[in-house]
Amino acid sequence: MSGDFKLSATLKGHEEDVRSLAFPDARTLFSVSRDSTIRQWSLISATPLTYDDTIALQGSHWFNALDYAPPSKEHPSGLVAAGGRETFVFVKQVGRPPEEDSYRLLIGHAGNITCLAFSEDGNKIVSGGWDSQVFVWDVEQGSVVAELQGHQGPVWGVMVYDAKLIITACADKMIRIFDINGKSLKTIQGHTDVVRCFCKLPSAQWSGAAFASAGNDEVIRLWTLDGTPVGELEGHTAYIYSLATLPNGDIVSSSEDRTVRVWRNGACVQTIVHPAVSIWTVTACRETGDIATGASDKVIRIFSRDPSRQADAGTIAAFDETNRMYAIPAETASQGEPFQKENLPGPEALQSQVGHKDGQQLFIRENDGSVTAHLWSMSSSRWDLIGTVVSGQGSGSGKKTYDGKEYDFVFDIDIEEGKPPLKLPYNLTENPWDAARKFLETNKLEMSYYEQVANWITENTRGARLGQSTGGANGDPPAQARDPLGTERRYRPGTADSSSPAGFRKLPHRRYLEILEGNAQNAITRIKDASKELRDSGKISKESEPTTEELELLQKLVDQMHNSPRDPHPVKEQITALLKVCSGWPTLSRVPGVAVLARLAVSPSFIQETSGGTDNIVNTCAGIGLFLPQQPTANNAVHAIRLLVNLFASDAGLLIVDGSFDTILNVVRPFGENPESPAQFKALATLYLNFAVLLTSGAPPTEPAGRVFRADVLLTDIALLLESESASSGDSDALFKALCALGTLLTLGNDFRANVKAGVSGTLHYVATKQAAQLANIKEVIQEIRDELQ
Repeated sequence: MSGDFKLSATLKGHEEDVRSLAFPDARTLFSVSRDSTIRQWSLISATPLTYDDTIALQGSHWFNALDYAPPSKEHPSGLVAAGGRETFVFVKQVGRPPEEDSYRLLIGHAGNITCLAFSEDGNKIVSGGWDSQVFVWDVEQGSVVAELQGHQGPVWGVMVYDAKLIITACADKMIRIFDINGKSLKTIQGHTDVVRCFCKLPSAQWSGAAFASAGNDEVIRLWTLDGTPVGELEGHTAYIYSLATLPNGDIVSSSEDRTVRVWRNGACVQTIVHPAVSIWTVTACRETGDIATGASDKVIRIFSRDPSRQADAGTIAAFDETNRMYAIPAETASQGEPFQKENLPGPEALQSQVGHKDGQQLFIRENDGSVTAHLWSMSSSRWDLIGTVVSGQGSGSGKKTYDGKEYDFVFDIDIEEGKPPLKLPYNLTENPWDAARKFLETNKLEMSYYEQVANWITENTRGARLGQSTGGANGDPPAQARDPLGTERRYRPGTADSSSPAGFRKLPHRRYLEILEGNAQNAITRIKDASKELRDSGKISKESEPTTEELELLQKLVDQMHNSPRDPHPVKEQITALLKVCSGWPTLSRVPGVAVLARLAVSPSFIQETSGGTDNIVNTCAGIGLFLPQQPTANNAVHAIRLLVNLFASDAGLLIVDGSFDTILNVVRPFGENPESPAQFKALATLYLNFAVLLTSGAPPTEPAGRVFRADVLLTDIALLLESESASSGDSDALFKALCALGTLLTLGNDFRANVKAGVSGTLHYVATKQAAQLANIKEVIQEIRDELQ
């Protein structure tokens, strides 16, 4: 079919953005979303085209990436793979019950997985992520068979070109070509910004290119396999997120400019506007030539060139009307430049002006003073209305100016101690997740901050609404949406909610905290010096003495922890050397070794090297006596508890702490009854807060009764800590965390609150009599807990 694509079906069911799709045949479509689900859509009616959806897998965090492997002898219904925030690659046999465990769970990434691609035979799968790593996995063995190295930033796209070649797209603006065994063959430079996506082109493609790439520079580039550029397709006005190839060789692209565009012979031949900001994904069905899109409005849409599969005229008209009624933010209408209404042409321009390319924009000043946006359609030779341009919150004193432009908010973001804060401009018309991503990419920051920054934006704009004036009686923003610019209460990644501006609710707490304290160089130097002293004095056995090679590897840890504090990527030999120190040395000499182990616990590779089978790092630490009370020094227990805290930083670690819930509470409970130091109190408060987040986030155990039972046990331990002597003399930040842990647990439900109300009220009464309870943040969280108990 050579006509225009028209709407065929609208699939609704996801509760958040649809991030990736697979469209293997006309009867089946797979999708993943930020709502933490993989869904399978099955055709149940051809006229009209109707699909029914089932959840193939329910995860604990959002998904980004998806791919499908067709049926094989081992897997008669095929395989579907997905990855995302949990850092695992889930491989599921198609058609298996959603509650059934994945066929394979591939663990190795240290960060969010962004892209996946099966090999042609389905035996291997390639994954890339924020950790700059790309792995080739053997699906049946469940292990890494090759690692594609050299990426200097997050990897946003992978493509298995054929049985031998893999191509990667990276935030360092480079395209890289590898063989299937991991050998680097070619690095291609040409993009001026982040590269995100690819599509393979047929051999008869007009340009002679082998593949196309696109990304943040808004240009689709065509390449031969030797890296020669042979064409550029320009027309998109924002990031390009996804590319696909149609059976006839046309290229399809999706973008943050609300459009999907179809390209033929170097020109855009159709622009499909969507009533959504970001079109995250587009895919093509090889069987029918239909295309499917997934967007930030949570909707999947299928489009077809075949009239027999197109929706009825009323449905298509309703879709067009939704686009026409779409409110386009003035801040984005002309790519962020100041919007000058008085300089725009009137309605007569729609008749007198002719567009010179498909998808060209035209803004019109209507007779009533409003501004409308139109796109030129080459196929129909007309300007199509796509929406009305609206302003943000308003103008005047409520707006903030940054870099010559006006924004609803300009936040301070403290990333590095001692350096000036970075500015994060934000309008209420933006998606907080998109704003967070752009901020991190613009400032070349680690994507590990992504979720924290997005949540910060959401929390700190809660109560502010598009179209409302920001001004109060004196022109100030409302208290619940006050901009922290210029105040001392800035956002600091990784900190507790105690840094939030006054007036924001502190309960429930939703983020896991880390404790990354201590000087790594001092600790390693102390280990090296003590090793010689203990050996010379005969206080350690030869088996407990790190070798020269191990001491050299420990020295390298200093740079690893400095360059990547939230994932130092320790290797097995480094961890083995530290465990020698922590298990075989005299108690007083163990402290620096335990301190370094605690810092490493944030890393998934640490979990992989210390936990396997029936053993894990929690049992190891308990077995070598790190949790014994009344040691000659309290610091061993301090660092051991910090190690437990830092396990919550990775999804692999979450599995450990979830499975070791009872063991962990049993070994730390003696310290909670009588903390030996303020540092112990603070570490325990943070540990309890992380467990409270785990229990209230819907994470395992999934049965509500199991969560309530655990919460009851945890609540008792928190009360013991709050009623200890250290609660009145310890760190106020630690007291705040312990209270947040208690308050977060109360959000489990009315029955739980009713059952614990008397005990919690007594604990609050005790804490409220202490001097620290007079501090503003402590008073606020106590009041919130009391509100929960009403």
